[in-house]
Amino acid sequence: MNIIMKKVYLAGQPNQYDNWRKNFENIKGFDFYDPDTDSDQSSPNIFFPQDLKAVSEADILIANPGTPPSEGTWIEVGYFLALNTKTPGEQCKNIIIIWNEDRVKWSIEFVKKVGYVVNTAEEAVEKLQQINQHHNS
Repeated sequence: MNIIMKKVYLAGQPNQYDNWRKNFENIKGFDFYDPDTDSDQSSPNIFFPQDLKAVSEADILIANPGTPPSEGTWIEVGYFLALNTKTPGEQCKNIIIIWNEDRVKWSIEFVKKVGYVVNTAEEAVEKLQQINQHHNS
């Protein structure tokens, strides 16, 4: 029996600022795409199309925008949302956003409409496993 691994795109803060991706290293059954290591980050002309291709091929997106503005992360989230929903305003059941409590509060209600919102990478791991169980049931 072949086990089909779900592709998971890890969007967000580079590892040099927040090593949050380490929480996903040993989870079995998933193929993780980490832009820090899986694409050539030397130029936006190179990494932007590589990363968006990976977003389009992903089954699940986990985003950690951290506290900076994180424009790239939000572009990836929006692109994944557009590819994985049918109607405007629909919540995507395959997006997990790690929301840092230090971010501005005014946008959290909007962000909750996009996908699941959690507070830590550990909670994102739990939610990822729940999503996987739902897909496999």
